[in-house]
Amino acid sequence: MIASILHPGEMGISVAAAAVQSGHSVLWVSDGRSDKTKKRAESLKLKDVEKLSELAESDVIFSICPPQVAIETATSVSATDFKGLYVDANAGSPETKKLISEILNKNNIDFVDAGIVGPPANFEGSTRMYVSGERSEEVEDFFSNGLLDVRSIGSEIGKAASLKIAYGAWTKGSSALILAVRAMAKSSGVEKELIEEWKLSQPSAESLTLLSASLNSPKAWRFVSEMQEISKTFEAENIPSAFWEAAAEIYARLSKFKDFSEDQLDIDTVLEKLIE
Repeated sequence: MIASILHPGEMGISVAAAAVQSGHSVLWVSDGRSDKTKKRAESLKLKDVEKLSELAESDVIFSICPPQVAIETATSVSATDFKGLYVDANAGSPETKKLISEILNKNNIDFVDAGIVGPPANFEGSTRMYVSGERSEEVEDFFSNGLLDVRSIGSEIGKAASLKIAYGAWTKGSSALILAVRAMAKSSGVEKELIEEWKLSQPSAESLTLLSASLNSPKAWRFVSEMQEISKTFEAENIPSAFWEAAAEIYARLSKFKDFSEDQLDIDTVLEKLIE
């Protein structure tokens, strides 16, 4: 089969690798992409069709992009001659996934909702893609090899999104929370005392704070819209949602660290940006 990846970022390229390892040809679109993205695609020898309009030959398109552009990406694909299966693997709310499904279905494009849990699939057992929709089992079968574990969880659009939202609400939400707590302690002059108390009663808290600062700050620009999608989902289920709006603000303050490497960031730099 022929697959297309929109777009081969760190996560997208690992999905592309799993497709290649499963015996499929993989296309991508270079128009408007960064040099870093081009190097990733070249390293896997993906076929560059240059323009979105050239993806009509694909059997399946995987959309892996920041959630704030997921609807725009699907709308652009719906305006082409593509009539295959579209898999949205972005961190969107169930409502967003259903809207995307409606946009595509109007143009005779089938849709599967997907949610990726874990880091880029570079190690066995690290990453799962949950899929839901009438053709979700086909997506599971599509990945017959490689490091990405794909699991169909039913025919209902929005189910995979809900699982991804629940998972991300805790992992990324708790990361934002502990950074905010440490920033408040630093700002009020009790950071040293808090760390000493953590050593006594919460021995993993300091290491979690350091990990959150170094790993999540460079990706904070992507997490803003993800927190907003999480908030929408909680609100739709009549569960208090304001916490994730606050988490979105925390990540917005850290968005200037986009493209920083882990070794460029220390905890004080991150906390000072939150305190500002």
